[in-house]
Amino acid sequence: MPVSLRSATEADAKHVESLLAELGYPSKEADVCYRLRRSLRSETSCFLLAQSAGEVIGLISAELLPYFPNGSTICRVTGLVVSAHYRGRGVGEKLLVGAADFAREHHCSGIEITSAEHRLDAHRFYQRLGFSRTSFRFFQAL
Repeated sequence: MPVSLRSATEADAKHVESLLAELGYPSKEADVCYRLRRSLRSETSCFLLAQSAGEVIGLISAELLPYFPNGSTICRVTGLVVSAHYRGRGVGEKLLVGAADFAREHHCSGIEITSAEHRLDAHRFYQRLGFSRTSFRFFQAL
């Protein structure tokens, strides 16, 4: 199954909406279009889609962040999802390679991914690709 990566466009909002729903983040197409527009206009954002046979089957979004303690820049993956039918076929790994290329182009010291505690399959996937669990994340809604 050949898979290609490409940058997202605002016209991809419906595909992105569907993938976000699979990830557990149902959204309205207009909201997704607005978020895509913001991401696409930012030089510190990366938003890639995986496509096979003309069908969008996965996405990754990432942001460049200054890491103050050591003066470096890191690349934080803010979203990664592959359509359930295509999981286990290397699509997620290919998307992460695309994000890593973006990070290297911007001289990042590393890539950071956060993942909900209940996503055990995702944790195993990240560890298989060489990611290490290095911290806990705490969050407070405002």
